[in-house]
Amino acid sequence: MAIPPSESSSSVLRLTFLAVMVITLFVALFARLWFLQVMAGDRYVELADSNRLRTVITEAPRGEILTSDGEALVRNRPALAISADRQALLDAAGAPVDEEAERVIERLAVLLELEVDEVLERLASQRRSPFRPVPIAVDVTPEVAFAVQERRELFPAVVSETLPVREYPHGTLAAHLIGYIGEISQPELLRPEFADYRAGDLVGRSGLEQSYEADLRGVTGQRRLVVNARGDVLDVQSDREPVQGADLVTSLDLDLQLATEQLLEDGILASREIRRDDGQLLPSTAGSAVVLDARTGAILAMTSYPTYDPREFVGGVTQEYFDLLADPENERPLVNRAISGLYPPGSVFKTASGAAWVEAGVVTPRSTVECAPAFELGGNTFRNWNRGVNEGMMDLSDALTRSCDTYFYELAFDQWLREENADEPDEVLIRVAERFGFGVTTGIDLPGEASGRVPGRQWRFDYWVANRDNYCRQADLASPGSYASELYSDLCQFGAAWRGGDAVNSSIGQGDVLSTPLQVAASYQAIANDGVLLRPHLGARIVAPDGTVLREIEPEVVGELGVSDQTLQVMQEGLERVVMTDRGTGSSAFRGFPLDDIPVAGKTGTAELRPKVPYAWFAGYAPIDDPEIVVVVNVEQGGGGSQTAAPIVRNIMAHYFGIVLAEDAEFEAGEEILD
Repeated sequence: MAIPPSESSSSVLRLTFLAVMVITLFVALFARLWFLQVMAGDRYVELADSNRLRTVITEAPRGEILTSDGEALVRNRPALAISADRQALLDAAGAPVDEEAERVIERLAVLLELEVDEVLERLASQRRSPFRPVPIAVDVTPEVAFAVQERRELFPAVVSETLPVREYPHGTLAAHLIGYIGEISQPELLRPEFADYRAGDLVGRSGLEQSYEADLRGVTGQRRLVVNARGDVLDVQSDREPVQGADLVTSLDLDLQLATEQLLEDGILASREIRRDDGQLLPSTAGSAVVLDARTGAILAMTSYPTYDPREFVGGVTQEYFDLLADPENERPLVNRAISGLYPPGSVFKTASGAAWVEAGVVTPRSTVECAPAFELGGNTFRNWNRGVNEGMMDLSDALTRSCDTYFYELAFDQWLREENADEPDEVLIRVAERFGFGVTTGIDLPGEASGRVPGRQWRFDYWVANRDNYCRQADLASPGSYASELYSDLCQFGAAWRGGDAVNSSIGQGDVLSTPLQVAASYQAIANDGVLLRPHLGARIVAPDGTVLREIEPEVVGELGVSDQTLQVMQEGLERVVMTDRGTGSSAFRGFPLDDIPVAGKTGTAELRPKVPYAWFAGYAPIDDPEIVVVVNVEQGGGGSQTAAPIVRNIMAHYFGIVLAEDAEFEAGEEILD
């Protein structure tokens, strides 16, 4: 039967359409193959390589931190660690990616004797580079490491590795100076100085570890491994060994540092047995000590009490321990009080104050002022520490020896009257105090140094502007006619004024004057060093792993006191008599010390910070004729300077000079506590 023409045409069209479709598909297929092999070939070769190549970053040991005689304060040791591939086990939300990952985490918890939540927390909390496994446990036993190696099928994405970790041969010794290390944070990674760091890198978090990070940090190693689908290593394509960081040799004297820490703690604890005039025992809550080389500014010893244990930071500090350190009830043991603690300096500030009044021309070094029992000003009575006694006429030397408050009150008020209505007051106390090292950082090679404060008219105005709204609000809330109402109303309206009482208080290191113990030490170092102010420093030299000295850290002159020879001589004379004569406020504390052989100069200080018990200060140097060391001690709520701080300084000096003091060496309070 013949096919009708219409059906024949339809079949031809269908066959033609089918042929076109087949040809089009083949063209598209070949075009795609050509693109993949020719145009994008290199890219897919790279992707294929990445599936069989694994880059592993190996940690570089940090440089050691050593004492002046080469004894290690912190060094490295190899530690077995169990680490895991975070991306293989956790999703973006920090949960196991699948049931198998969940089982691996559970097995890890059992093996490491941890809670599952602890393993998850350690994995999730460390945002490491994908090339770097996350340590779950550091310092594991060889048996634990062997279990992971031998049962790879039970612990996929988990490895045992050897990591260099910090070791502290002397435990907590010099903890505030050494500092600790921790993982770099995401914000830090964005900073230019950390351009070559990766997530997971360890950096110095405080102390010398932070200050000398660039020297101590080594160069990480990198291995490119050929692996199969299960992650088994088939070959090593390339291997760059890590390079250890340089060592830091410090100026610290190991024996003196050990002694200073112990003597400070012993002195603080012993002072808690001293009763005040009201019968209460001294709290003596905390303190610090600084020992400087008077000739170079090198730190021979420095300590802050209470302290912390840097070993707790190895492998990552626990939240429990960090909370313990942050609790104010524990007196903030992480704070290095020697450089960050801010306190009214009290009478140790009188050297700068006395020099200021001489420079202002309100007195000469040898002209005399009456040391009256009290100074009256605007209905307020500013008393001398030695209450009720008129000690007669005194020059600057006498005023330092006897620590006569009213001498400084009188001169401060005279200068305030001169400038009361001046358009541009001189602010001589600020200017001179800065030359003495107060109100500015010393520039020590430690992070976290506070600058302190020497207040004046501009500071008072700025402070009032910042607090005016609060003053006015408190005045409105207080009961009408009450002391609080009068106080806050006065501050609300007139708090910007720098008054005579402010000047009088500042002259004896009280009021709003604040300083660190290191600032006091640097100031007295300049007095001992004939007016030359040196930058305090801990670093002595940087040494390569092969012993090559890369850099010497030399003494650096940062300024001069800028006082006349006569003024400096009178100050030195006054400080000498504080200890060397019976009239001096520090003489009784040095009873039993061989002052004939090793004469000592110094200054007591008793700083009020109401409602707390006064803070105790002593700053001294020895020997007087050729000063070798400057020692400063501050004890928070330790009462009088001669009661608590001076005996500690005496004991530190005795140790430095190799003197054995009689166990029954008694001392009496020289500078009384102001109630």
